[in-house]
Amino acid sequence: MTGGAEADAGTGSGDASPASPKTRRQTETLRSAARGNGRAKNSRTRTPGLPGSEPGLPPTAQRLLDAARRLLARSGYNSLSVEAIGREAGENKALIRYYFGSKNGLLVALVDGLVADTVWQARQRLAGLSSYEDRARLVVDTLEAILSDTQSYRLLYDLLPRLLENPSMARQLAELYRAYRDLNTRALWGDRTDDAPVVVRDLAAMTVALTDGLAVQLLAEPGSVDVASTLAVWRSFVESELAALALASGASRREAVPPREPGL
Repeated sequence: MTGGAEADAGTGSGDASPASPKTRRQTETLRSAARGNGRAKNSRTRTPGLPGSEPGLPPTAQRLLDAARRLLARSGYNSLSVEAIGREAGENKALIRYYFGSKNGLLVALVDGLVADTVWQARQRLAGLSSYEDRARLVVDTLEAILSDTQSYRLLYDLLPRLLENPSMARQLAELYRAYRDLNTRALWGDRTDDAPVVVRDLAAMTVALTDGLAVQLLAEPGSVDVASTLAVWRSFVESELAALALASGASRREAVPPREPGL
């Protein structure tokens, strides 16, 4: 479906001009966010399942997400009806289904949107990583940046219980968290994620758990945890594990080389 379909949906925002190929790809993948609606696509260019994969959304989709976030912050989860979101955004409520597949898809996209900018910035640093110290630093720096946004975490914990109660949204949330773990794995190991050792995948999962766990403690009792000290310990641990893997890998390569015959 191209951008012309948005005009049929009744928007008055001016986004109904012919869409570029990039916008069409974004639109199709946004609509695939709701996996259970029977209209999902297989394209994965830009979806809540791939955090930080591309900066920005089509303008109307972004307005809908921003409106949902404002409503959530102002009036809580129960205020998030499709009518209220459309009214707050100044858009036709039918566009929620057009861009996100359903209200459920929008809510999962909203979860990803709470940390999207930070994750995007981290993703841009992946190509420049050259040592295990750089990799550990990126993972911990991203963790620290996410933790510093207490307002977003407060909104996240308003959303999470509701998403987990709904099997369809829980599956989408699981996909999103799987993607966060994969992104951490890529940061720690490089693009060869299929070859990542179990310990690297464990470090990736533990980083996600540490982020969420620290956030809960800080929301319940601000200042109760020395974040800088805790993250320094975690960074040191990650570096030591990556160094041990590098050492083991080097030893394995040396053992694989046959000894030279005397006199050769």
